[in-house]
Amino acid sequence: MLRTKRMSQCSNNAKLMDLPVDVLINILLRLPVKSLCCTQCVSKTLLHIVEARSFATLVHLRLRNTASHTVAEVPQILLLTRSRANGNLTTILPSHRYDGNALRKNRQAIVSEFASSRYDYHVDFVFCNLFFFKDREYGGPCFLFNPLRGEVLFPPTSNIQVPTYRIKKIFIDWYGMGFDNTTSTHKIVRVSGNAHYRLVAQVYVLGTSSWKEIRSVPPCNLDTKDVSAYGDVHWLINLSSEGGQIRVVSFDFKKEEFCLTPPPTLRKPDVSSFLLQLLNLKGCMAIVDVSSGTDIEIWVLRSYEKKEWVRDYYINIEMMVDGPQYLGQLSTSSGEWEHGIFIVEYRVNTINLFFVDIRSDSVKRISIGRGEYTRILSYTGSLISLKNYGYLAEAETGNWKHDFSKKSWQFE
Repeated sequence: MLRTKRMSQCSNNAKLMDLPVDVLINILLRLPVKSLCCTQCVSKTLLHIVEARSFATLVHLRLRNTASHTVAEVPQILLLTRSRANGNLTTILPSHRYDGNALRKNRQAIVSEFASSRYDYHVDFVFCNLFFFKDREYGGPCFLFNPLRGEVLFPPTSNIQVPTYRIKKIFIDWYGMGFDNTTSTHKIVRVSGNAHYRLVAQVYVLGTSSWKEIRSVPPCNLDTKDVSAYGDVHWLINLSSEGGQIRVVSFDFKKEEFCLTPPPTLRKPDVSSFLLQLLNLKGCMAIVDVSSGTDIEIWVLRSYEKKEWVRDYYINIEMMVDGPQYLGQLSTSSGEWEHGIFIVEYRVNTINLFFVDIRSDSVKRISIGRGEYTRILSYTGSLISLKNYGYLAEAETGNWKHDFSKKSWQFE
């Protein structure tokens, strides 16, 4: 009895920080990113662990492991607006969460603004909580943006010769980002030119000082529909040269090679990519098929190694009052939320968001006013900090509408 009492007292007096570091790290890896950010205020030891670049890599590897028993990250929603009247001013409102009825703002979120008098920046891709902005002009500058920490990082300018302008040829830059788990590095791939003339591909490793050209190039021009999953980046392609067949072009960051990932067996083999959406759903690549107009099919690539697609969800929207009525007729996009996906329907003065709950096969709609330019994007949290990869662009701090902290940048 006395021994039991003493053991109980020792257990009660034990401190978390008395645990071996490897045990402590194992415990921390089971927490969601939001909780990890909060632990940094508990002690200097936890701060040093969580802020370490090596720990951020471990967390990223955990997030890649869809079979992990750790807590899944809750996707966040970001609103982006543009105003050309204020020097191409871009305002970013991050950390919104849909609660089943409305979008709720995170009061601790940092509102970010940046303006450029020379370049027309837009979001090209999203990787975890990193947003990649590039100029719309071919060969223009680009930068990475972390809305959770309010960080901006410009990668080095590439000295690699890319195809130059040719009459009647449209040249484009395509970018994508992934993670090479063999070297524990984050990489960005860039493809420039036109497949009907010449394509050049190059890779940049975050934290290094230069790009390198690679021999592998995609078998066709890429598209704006891309997603990062399984550490690689994937593009959804509609090949008009093959009767409008759908293809998925992937880039393997470990091998630094392009390859074709077989698509699922869709109900219409020649369906337009305009009627398909590509997204990351619970860590897996998914294709959303709205081609019928009466239902939504969600195909998920369950095994990347075996290339096995499964139609995991089928939602009939024909009789739903709040269901989207004009899929395939209006400009749409999609993303992930906590309990499913959302589809964005862009109208002249309004944006309709249809939240598909895959637990109950139900759909709810909310509408928001549309500014001059608005995009609704989803992302997942991570501990990636751009300050570990180079010098950050300086920002001015202040308040936004008296309720939020604000950071702003003025570019060329």
